[in-house]
Amino acid sequence: MFPHSLWAWALALVCAYLMGSFSTSITVSKLFYKTDIRKMGSGNAGATNTLRNFGVKKALLVVLGDGLKAALAMVLAKILVGPQAVLYAGCVAVLGHIFPVYYGFKGGKGVMSAAAMILVFDWRIFLFVLAVFLLVAVFTRYVSLASIMAAVAFAAGLLVCYRDHSGYLAAGLCTAVIVVWKHRSNIKRLLHGEESKLGKKK
Repeated sequence: MFPHSLWAWALALVCAYLMGSFSTSITVSKLFYKTDIRKMGSGNAGATNTLRNFGVKKALLVVLGDGLKAALAMVLAKILVGPQAVLYAGCVAVLGHIFPVYYGFKGGKGVMSAAAMILVFDWRIFLFVLAVFLLVAVFTRYVSLASIMAAVAFAAGLLVCYRDHSGYLAAGLCTAVIVVWKHRSNIKRLLHGEESKLGKKK
């Protein structure tokens, strides 16, 4: 076991980033279809684009893979450092998904990895975020808008439940902001009424 030291923290966070950098959607697209999901549809390496281009089964593989890598990164951080490192490792794994070292730092938007990160960190916040996501998705059929509002809900949940923990707030809020920022093209399309709804191909 590693001591609670700078080296243990560094190892936990580096491993989290490298694990997060593995893209399930890119792997699925190349393995099964000999193509790159980033060159198809919306160009995003994520579950929604996989669903639109390759169907439900492949999208479920992406959901599972993207969630599992964040969860495993957090478990590893708990083993190496302790429970105090879990959220930080999860946030770093999400950043790895968004800026993957293996794929020229061009990855997905981090939604599924972030969902797993929230679930492992605090199930109460996860249920709140999930409720917001489902409500927005069901009533608007815009997955992008639901994802953006889920990120906002995560930030709100952190502010309510961990307002006295500056480290958690900084890491979580920065991650939420980056996830929203990754949806900037979706925001433009939403404002212009050009965003694709769930169930419709672009």
